[in-house]
Amino acid sequence: MKKGKCMKDVMVYGLSTVSDKGQIAIPVVIRRELDLKKGDKLLIIKRSDNAGFTFIKLDLMDKLMDKIRSDEKFFEKLG
Repeated sequence: MKKGKCMKDVMVYGLSTVSDKGQIAIPVVIRRELDLKKGDKLLIIKRSDNAGFTFIKLDLMDKLMDKIRSDEKFFEKLG
């Protein structure tokens, strides 16, 4: 891992511009912090208030889905 300033409490990592093809670049600081690599898949979830979206690494979602599938009482916990 590269050394640099601690970004633990940073909320804003920079700006991205949507290209004419609808593409955006993820700032290098956040790519390093989240260990994003070329080819990584990201799940995109739209915010309910239409203010934007959230990216989640797909391999983390796979782990969550495995936990849900193996927890027989998961849906009972939802209420």
